[in-house]
Amino acid sequence: MDAVPGIPTYFIFTPIKTTEEYRQELRKYPEYNIPSDPTDPASPPKWQAFNYELACAELCGKGHYSMRRVVKIVSPEEFEEWNKKQKSYYLSSIRNTIEDPFKNKNVKVELESKARDLEANLVKALDKAGTSENRTLVLDNIYFETGSANLNNDSEYALKVISNTFAKYPNLKVEISGHSDNVGNPASNLSLSQERANSVKTYLTANGAQSGNLTSIGFGQNKPIADNSTEEGRGKNRRIEFKILSF
Repeated sequence: MDAVPGIPTYFIFTPIKTTEEYRQELRKYPEYNIPSDPTDPASPPKWQAFNYELACAELCGKGHYSMRRVVKIVSPEEFEEWNKKQKSYYLSSIRNTIEDPFKNKNVKVELESKARDLEANLVKALDKAGTSENRTLVLDNIYFETGSANLNNDSEYALKVISNTFAKYPNLKVEISGHSDNVGNPASNLSLSQERANSVKTYLTANGAQSGNLTSIGFGQNKPIADNSTEEGRGKNRRIEFKILSF
């Protein structure tokens, strides 16, 4: 492989053995059973210290050891297990910053994560050993069109989880309550919160829940859970709550 000045050089690396498999191959040879560090007789044998590298001495010359990239080749199963534990760079570093093209908008990965959290919280709430405090859930992933009781499509993630819960617990009885911030006319807020609670009830009954097992009520701005003087607080106060009465 030749490096041409001024032209990016690349190569495709397609290993056929994992790092550990190749180490076991090298272990068979006497020259790889000597200390990896000639100055330290107690250092691991060369076969054990072996790693694949994404740079070569021929290409990098004296700069090899500063430019090399050591990689560990693993099986697809090991990779998937590792990958599950990795944090998203977008979510941890870009999300809701000025660089985020989806700032203040819902993204699929967050909707899915919130749905999983809701599912876990419902499991806890439906544990007979649980307390009444655990049986009122704030649904921060139910969304409506602005100033309307029309459910946003992003609400499907949470509503499907709740619908599945009713399928598992046919005797489940709940109170669905709508809440608002204190912006605007209190009477209008009260009316809108009632309509939004009704919309959630309508969706759930259309998807299998028994109408008689659901009660919907609107509280408007009368039960805030956060400071209405901040946008963040107002966002938290605009919510649907799901209170489990019996199951």
